Amino acid sequence: MSTRHPLLRLYLTGNYRRLRHQWFDERRTWATKWNDIVFIEESRFCLQHHDGRIRVWRNRVQRLLNCCVMHHHTGPAFGIMVWGVIGFHCRTPLVRIAGTLNSQRYISEVLEPVVLPYIQCLPSAIFQQDNARPHVARNVQEFFFTYQIEVLLWLAFSPDLSPIENVWSMLAQRLAQVTPPTATPDQLWQYVKAAWTAVT
Repeated sequence: MSTRHPLLRLYLTGNYRRLRHQWFDERRTWATKWNDIVFIEESRFCLQHHDGRIRVWRNRVQRLLNCCVMHHHTGPAFGIMVWGVIGFHCRTPLVRIAGTLNSQRYISEVLEPVVLPYIQCLPSAIFQQDNARPHVARNVQEFFFTYQIEVLLWLAFSPDLSPIENVWSMLAQRLAQVTPPTATPDQLWQYVKAAWTAVT
């Protein structure tokens, strides 16, 4: 017997599963229309990060030697929050988000300067975002209505359905290979921007 890491899965109740089936059934006939959807998301990258797969080979008496210990933060780690869009035809530059993102900042720092010019160049584009509070606030919905931006209905507990999550994973893998590791948030920002350009 040996220990194993638990398999991580989304907690989907029977109702969530039913809604997923219904959502897919309504879009079963989509073909080229998926090319019009632009997927958006925020992601956080930390200065000190590991994926938990590191193993150390040692003797029993070497358990507490410093070279056999992997140090990690138990509280919030220093890092940066970034926001980006991917689509079938193109992508946006990354936006660095400082502090907490609320609905007003979402409009003034993301939607107006980045999304609006991007969407106006793609008249058939459909905007996808999750149901985070800044995304579904009333003033954000009014912004979409004013500029006639079509928003794709998105299910709760469905991050696995968005392809941009795979992009964030690819970025994290590239950052894990950076040697030496980044020492400041500004250095990390430069690495993230370079990785974003490479993978998209």
